[in-house]
Amino acid sequence: MSSSQLPGGTPALRADAERNRTAIVSAARAVFAEVGTDAPVRRVARRAGVAPATLYRRFPTREDLVAAAFAEQHAECSRLLAAADAHHDPWSALRAVVRQFCADQVRDRGFTAHVVLSACSGDAPPGTAGEFAAEAGRLEGLVRRSQESGALRADVRLQDLELLVAGNAGVIAATPTASVATASRRYVDLALRSLET
Repeated sequence: MSSSQLPGGTPALRADAERNRTAIVSAARAVFAEVGTDAPVRRVARRAGVAPATLYRRFPTREDLVAAAFAEQHAECSRLLAAADAHHDPWSALRAVVRQFCADQVRDRGFTAHVVLSACSGDAPPGTAGEFAAEAGRLEGLVRRSQESGALRADVRLQDLELLVAGNAGVIAATPTASVATASRRYVDLALRSLET
């Protein structure tokens, strides 16, 4: 067997291509977390150690790259919401979801900006529309059940939670790094209290 082939005659380039893909996705997560999804694609390629042409071969559009970069976060979000769905106290579960999401926002601005902007515009990026629809449906269910339990104000809508998260982004941007986590938690607690009956 030649050094350029794997068992079965598969070209070794496939392993290189997979390594490149993994490096690109990891770099995209890091860059998007630092500066958001509007970051230049060339910056992602540079962080991954690949040529821009290599990146574009794997991810022809920015939307493809964003979807791949955030696939893990969408999966984690889905697990969090599934656990909340199963909780006996919907308002407690909804508060926990919002707190977790906003705490994640402190660490990863890219994913939450992606979610908030898509939610506020009502336009999920291609490749993530299914995830957004499922996540929004579960959140709306938690909102409805929290209202039925009498714990959440009847006039609260999913859009109010989106505004809460968008406001948290403002708190994060305006607060010195050393105290941003504390400021975010305080803001979220105050905002959630305003939604209670």
